[in-house]
Amino acid sequence: MNSDDAAAAERAPLTVLADRYAAIKKEVAVSLSARQEASRFGGTSVLAGGEELTGKQDARKVAADRLGAGVSHTTLEKVLWLRRIAFDTEHPRKLRDAALEAYEEIDDGGPVDWPFSRIHTLVLIDDLEQAAAEAPCNSAVKLIAERQLKKLRSLSVFTITPAMKREVRQALATALRLDRKLEVFLNSPVAAAPPALHETMTKRRLESAANHKTLRDKIMEEDDTGLVGGANL
Repeated sequence: MNSDDAAAAERAPLTVLADRYAAIKKEVAVSLSARQEASRFGGTSVLAGGEELTGKQDARKVAADRLGAGVSHTTLEKVLWLRRIAFDTEHPRKLRDAALEAYEEIDDGGPVDWPFSRIHTLVLIDDLEQAAAEAPCNSAVKLIAERQLKKLRSLSVFTITPAMKREVRQALATALRLDRKLEVFLNSPVAAAPPALHETMTKRRLESAANHKTLRDKIMEEDDTGLVGGANL
């Protein structure tokens, strides 16, 4: 890209740059896939533009470099994500309108990061609402989704950090795995075992709980007599 093209690219709205970036990324991804396949059989791992293949995000990085607008692929991906949310009918109209408004503000020269962060949080809340509404009453997913919703709704959208959102997603994923394991168990031969087996399992759980209570009471008693410093179960 010559200096005039580079200057024109820098003046273009981010939404336009994002479209160009997406087209370049698609071409690079195809070329990258072909080169990686060829490298397995002794071929070159270098793209036509001279870029060395190193990781799974190469298509994004190479596309941003070829665009030559001085904008990171991370920023361009955020712009494209906002547009996808704006037209994703899986989300409610109010959320899509908010995403479209953020996208249009960027098109007018507005910032990217804080509108993206706000819509990203709203999408998370919407996902939790859908999970809570669709999950069975006694499921781990419903319990975790409702609990996380309560926590997020007590905070301002702008105070919810990426780390907090990752924790919410991880908690929901863990709950989903638990529900799947329970479903597998309920559909297994063990779940259909004779009542005597279930009675035995129930008895063992009660015994375990009683033993735990006995141990806890003992430690608390020792704590009261000063035999154990600060013991607390």
